Amino acid sequence: MKLGINFQNQIDICSINDGTCVLSIIQSEIIDDSNIELLQDKINHYLSYVLDGQLEEEEPHKYALPKRIELIIGHSPTEALTSFISQLVPALNLESVSFTLKTE
Repeated sequence: MKLGINFQNQIDICSINDGTCVLSIIQSEIIDDSNIELLQDKINHYLSYVLDGQLEEEEPHKYALPKRIELIIGHSPTEALTSFISQLVPALNLESVSFTLKTE
C-alpha cells in the first residue's frame, strides 16, 4: 500500500480510537519547504472526504464520531512543518476537526 503525501487522492488509514474517527497520514519522508504544499493538498483531500459526505456514505458509523486528522511522521518536525501546523490547527477547529502530530 502506498502511503503519504505523494499519494494525494487516498486516505492512508481511517480508524476509530477512543471514540474518535481518526484519519491518519503516514509520512516517512521529511516534510520541509520543498513538499509542504503536498501535505496541504493531502489534508484538503481529507477534509473534503469528511465534509463532502464521502466518509458518511462509506462508513456511517465513523461519521457520527468526533473527527481528527493525525499526521504520523518518521522524523523530527522541520521548521516548515511546525510553522504550517501552527497555522493549520485554528483553521481545522472551525471545521470541527482536530489535528495531531505524532513522531515515530
